[in-house]
Amino acid sequence: MAKITDITPTGVWNDLHKYEVTMDDGAKGTAFAKTSPPWYSVGDEVEYTLNPKGNMKISKGTAPYIGGGSPAPARQYVPSKGGSKDEQIARSVAFKGAIDLACAGMIDVKDICPFMKTHLPYILGEEESGGSSYKEHFSEESPF
Repeated sequence: MAKITDITPTGVWNDLHKYEVTMDDGAKGTAFAKTSPPWYSVGDEVEYTLNPKGNMKISKGTAPYIGGGSPAPARQYVPSKGGSKDEQIARSVAFKGAIDLACAGMIDVKDICPFMKTHLPYILGEEESGGSSYKEHFSEESPF
């Protein structure tokens, strides 16, 4: 890791902003960024790679966060309620679907939890959803 000591704008190339970046270890290269100013700044401690052409790639994962402090440690997946990772993904997708239905006005926000309790066992393959059949749910004849 090295600290950025200087950033000098050098123009634009294909919608990317070009910068001449100097590190405290003496390395100097051309870095590209989508924004001006770039997400990194003088004083940031970053990792970088420098190719033979002199282009520098600065790794975003090591830059400080805008709010200050250090980045959060990497998290490892730990299933809650003893469920497998697949079950947790299914629960998340079902919850997202219920929220989408509420946003579309198809169910009330207060009905998200009852919706989940009714439909989640079916999604997880545990039992039929609410005991209702297709014909009970859709009483009219299909035009197809």
